[in-house]
Amino acid sequence: MRQPSLSRWVPEASPSLCDMLDNAHGPLEPPIRAEIFGRERFEQHGASLAATHRSERSSWRAATFYPRLHANIAMLRDAHRYIGAQAAMGYDISPAAEWLLDNFHLIEAQLRAIREGLPRRYFRSLPVLTEPPLAGLPRIYGVAWAFVAHTDGAFDDDLLAAFLIAYQRVCVLDLGESWALPTTLRIVLVEQLRRLAERVAANKAARELANLCCDRLGTFPIEDLAAVLRLLEQRGVARVFLAQMAQRLQDNADPGDPLSSHRQWLQRELPDPAAARLQQIADQAADNLSVGNAVGSLRIIDAADWPDIVCRTSPLMHLMLGCALFEAEDTATRDQTLHGIEQLARRSGRSELAVAQALLTCMGGASGGDAAVAGHWLGGRGRPSLLRTLGLHEGALARGGALVRRMALPIYLGALSTGTLSLVAWVMWHARDSGTPLALWMLLPAALALFPASEAVVAIINRLISESVHPKPLPRLALAQGIPPEHRVIVVIPAMLTDPASTERLA
Repeated sequence: MRQPSLSRWVPEASPSLCDMLDNAHGPLEPPIRAEIFGRERFEQHGASLAATHRSERSSWRAATFYPRLHANIAMLRDAHRYIGAQAAMGYDISPAAEWLLDNFHLIEAQLRAIREGLPRRYFRSLPVLTEPPLAGLPRIYGVAWAFVAHTDGAFDDDLLAAFLIAYQRVCVLDLGESWALPTTLRIVLVEQLRRLAERVAANKAARELANLCCDRLGTFPIEDLAAVLRLLEQRGVARVFLAQMAQRLQDNADPGDPLSSHRQWLQRELPDPAAARLQQIADQAADNLSVGNAVGSLRIIDAADWPDIVCRTSPLMHLMLGCALFEAEDTATRDQTLHGIEQLARRSGRSELAVAQALLTCMGGASGGDAAVAGHWLGGRGRPSLLRTLGLHEGALARGGALVRRMALPIYLGALSTGTLSLVAWVMWHARDSGTPLALWMLLPAALALFPASEAVVAIINRLISESVHPKPLPRLALAQGIPPEHRVIVVIPAMLTDPASTERLA
């Protein structure tokens, strides 16, 4: 059953204040904050964390943290509106609140970035943890949570790399998990900002409520104060409320004050107001730092060199980069190879490292030519051999696709001929007089109509092919140091050397 609103006892409280302190939101959650680790301690923690993580493949019916993400954004908006209204009325706000007001556009932009970086289908392909406290969430989410907690949200790529390397000495992450890490860090940082923003706004609302109560304390029964306090206890801001009341009553202390009973009640509820005040000051300072770190990290994550971080930390990348040809390839060609390894690992139930080792063995046993290229084994003529090595076989759909590719030209020409003849026949049929059969003299116009009809059919078929068939880029070398001598060629073009100026332009 829903608890009564604070406005029942404090009619002067604004709707936004009552909403911010409404215990329907649940108790305030602590920030994602733990002991700050240095590099050596982080490496130790990475190994111990990997040893405790138990994971399994996610199912399509698994829960997703998208609902929590939307709840985080909604609470951030509520906190932003309340803090903004307080600032507009001239009330003092903390540095953490100023950070939130000044950078809220950046926080809003994270929702779109997270959706694009980690769509639902991609999320469900990640291994999930099986044990509390993060059971059902991706394993990489637990890694990101630990990193944020032990850095207080401050991003350091070298520290992250050391942490990931130590973690993967014990438990190797899939390549998809490594690429999901930047987006997952954003999700954890948004969670951190939600907790901090809600805490800042709720504490501010509790202090405002205490001021409203003190303004008419002479007519405020202690029983009503106790009822208000019970509601605030459920929200987790009772000590803030009591500390603010204690400060107000101390500031207005008067020996003849008729509020002695209220003071005694406050003394019972908060025996040491000085300690509570000091704790609030310490919490505010920590929150100010945490908000600044989280906002700064959201900016740095966008600018970080994630391909370099993945190369430095992924055992799969270390293994594949031991192949000179893979190391020399263009980034897009490398990605094709890595995606092929991921798919085969998922099909075979083996680790990506095992699949990569089988692929390198096949490539190493080749005498040269196409067989020395990973694409020959992952998607070319060597694929059946690699599949047999992994204990797999081509499915019916894949065999059908291979047949279609082999018969591509006959299928294309057949579709072109059938479409052209059908179009001409349809036109001739509708061009005849009603009820009159086609005459022989109409064969000449039909033959002439084949040419424009074929143009239309070719345009339609080509458009359908371009829209439905994904192109397969050819393997490319990066040639980061330029074209080596053994790969240089002469490019010959027909040209007329009519004058020195045109010759120079051609050269």
